[in-house]
Amino acid sequence: MFFNFVENFFDPKIFSFIFCLLRSSILLIKKFSNKLNKMNSWTDNTPPPSPSNQNRRASTGCLGYRNFNLKKVFFDFMTTDFDKKLEENSITMRKAAKKLISYLYNKEHSIPYYTNNAVTNLVILILSDGEKYLTKQKVKHNIHFYLKLAEKAMKEKDHQTAILIKTALLNHNITRLKIDYNKGDQKIMNELNYNYGGFKDCHAKHIQHFFDKYEIINRDWEEKGIDEEWIPSAMVLHMHTNRNKTYTKAFTRIGKYPRELIEKNDTLIKLQKEYYKAFFLKKEAKLTKIYDTNPEDLDIVKEINKEKEKPNLTQTLFNLSCNVKKVSANAKKNWDNAKKKSNMLIWCN
Repeated sequence: MFFNFVENFFDPKIFSFIFCLLRSSILLIKKFSNKLNKMNSWTDNTPPPSPSNQNRRASTGCLGYRNFNLKKVFFDFMTTDFDKKLEENSITMRKAAKKLISYLYNKEHSIPYYTNNAVTNLVILILSDGEKYLTKQKVKHNIHFYLKLAEKAMKEKDHQTAILIKTALLNHNITRLKIDYNKGDQKIMNELNYNYGGFKDCHAKHIQHFFDKYEIINRDWEEKGIDEEWIPSAMVLHMHTNRNKTYTKAFTRIGKYPRELIEKNDTLIKLQKEYYKAFFLKKEAKLTKIYDTNPEDLDIVKEINKEKEKPNLTQTLFNLSCNVKKVSANAKKNWDNAKKKSNMLIWCN
């Protein structure tokens, strides 16, 4: 009886019918996934054309199961547009992180400019789609996407991208909305805080991990070279390099010789040179639009500022935040307090 069942199961008609069901399921999943996942990020690649505009492969019909690439069908079935977009953004952001870390050696003054661009553009992309205001649910979906991107970057040792996204998500114009994270997203944020620290300690944990890697784990880096897969945060290293130089000058003026601080500075300079040699001239290391695009050139920013004599980017971000729909913080009764708090933060900064 068992063998009869197996023999009937592998009958060509039944087998082809199973493939027809599988293809229908794939089309339904992709159609549903496309509705959820709108463009909320920038890459150097344009989005793929609509399936209706592509040259379709001639249908093989239900009985043409022999022409199926079973591996490809299974991959398409298991992979959503969200996963594909996550992978695509991960690759482009990693390339940008490599390029930016190479600037520490000879173009260090440009790092704050590119960093500010990237953080501001990320905030705009989370609060809008680049053209119009969003609802609370869509903003929450964008936050989820970038948290997953930060998690992926952290696991793949792209610490520049992970810290950059963490910085953007902690921007006042996002946190004031008080959007609750689900358990998975909250876990990712907790891991980011645990691994990197925060602004109160100037991301000291990341700096400590950086020195531990090259002073304890890879002590022979001067002979064998740096670990090109381990990309530190250019933003954090630039901040600590400048701070160490200031401290060294201050101690020297009062007649003290901060030996440990000077040794750390020397190590930093040597490592900066190694990252420069590794990535500066490589074609694969390339800044993305999120770094080199001035936020004031975005369509939605131009639209908001077109009637203003002296546009202010900080006020523009606050405007975007206040226009997120279906958020209690944006109720008219709460506007006065929101404006007062925003102005206070601007004054403090």
